[in-house]
Amino acid sequence: MYMQEKLLFASQGRSNYRIPSIVADRHGNVFAFCNDRKDGLEDHAQEVALVCARKPYQKEWETVQIVDAVEGWACSMGSAVYDADTDVVMCSARRIPTTRDEFKAYTKEEAESIESQAAKKAQELGIRRGPVLLYSKDQGESWQERALEIAPAEHIHWDGTKALIQGSCHGSAHGIQLKNSRYKGRLLCPSRIQIGEYSDWEGLRKCVYNNAIYSDDHGMTWKASMPVQLATGEGTLIEDGEGNILYNSRAYFQDQKRYLASSTDGGETFGEFRTDSFLQEEKYIGCNASFLRVERAMIRDASLLPSGADSVTLFVNPRSAARENMTVCYSFDSGKTWTGTKCIYEGACAYSSLDFNEADQKFYLLYEKGISSPYEHGIAAAEFDLEWILNGR
Repeated sequence: MYMQEKLLFASQGRSNYRIPSIVADRHGNVFAFCNDRKDGLEDHAQEVALVCARKPYQKEWETVQIVDAVEGWACSMGSAVYDADTDVVMCSARRIPTTRDEFKAYTKEEAESIESQAAKKAQELGIRRGPVLLYSKDQGESWQERALEIAPAEHIHWDGTKALIQGSCHGSAHGIQLKNSRYKGRLLCPSRIQIGEYSDWEGLRKCVYNNAIYSDDHGMTWKASMPVQLATGEGTLIEDGEGNILYNSRAYFQDQKRYLASSTDGGETFGEFRTDSFLQEEKYIGCNASFLRVERAMIRDASLLPSGADSVTLFVNPRSAARENMTVCYSFDSGKTWTGTKCIYEGACAYSSLDFNEADQKFYLLYEKGISSPYEHGIAAAEFDLEWILNGR
């Protein structure tokens, strides 16, 4: 039985760490990504860097390295994903000059002026702006980038508006690679979209959806899926043993519920919209969460699982009406029912990201941690095994 934790990204000085995303590769290396917001925690900080800490197999965490940073620009965290077929670690991001407030409704003329200024500034600096994909082919020793271009899907909004939707992975969980369906090898990342403008929370509920982006050529090109429920934002997903995708969403209804959707076509379309009666959510506006399924064949000591269970599924979030009490909920039937819970940290906490490292048989959880607020300390890295989760059930 094993559990260990450290404050991996300690907020201090100009650095304020938020938005975790973690993945493990087939060599046993673990990659922890997040944003370093300079001089403040606000979502619209004037300068944001994308950083990564690596934990090589059977070694300690290395020093945090900058993956992407441009002075005066926001390089906002997207979603990490690992392609086991090509042995490439990827992380999407969005690089923009901090001249536009995403919560403000601009006139067409104002928006065009801002875009023109941003394009000119990017040309002067010789950098890409907008969505980018950062990737490493050498286990995190070096990073390269290319534009993240997403072929849109056509969606009819609730008011009849026809919209071409793409997707931003900002704030959502890490992506997965499909194993059990006819779409084997596909990379699938949760993302979200916005149709129209809004200026308050009521307007937000009428404009936003979760969806997914997917790639069938190892991340070279991407396509947008159709959305899940209206008023969802920031999601996390798993693939079950039959190849179905289960999408688990934060939503903005202030009802303390997690919203679910299913896909039978590899995440291209979603249906069976519903809520989960067991999982709990923050009361005010919900929170990012983690969702992970590990197949029985990946677990060396399969006797830890009930007889007949093909997997263990974990869901992690602040299990409270407030952003506190980071808790693992576990299931042995791909999240259809839940068997029990295990508390990671009782104090103030918020966003999380979870992955399983098959090489050392440990789960790795990144989560935002504090005392008086969920973000004051930075981002902690907890590592634990299955026996620790199930102890005391």
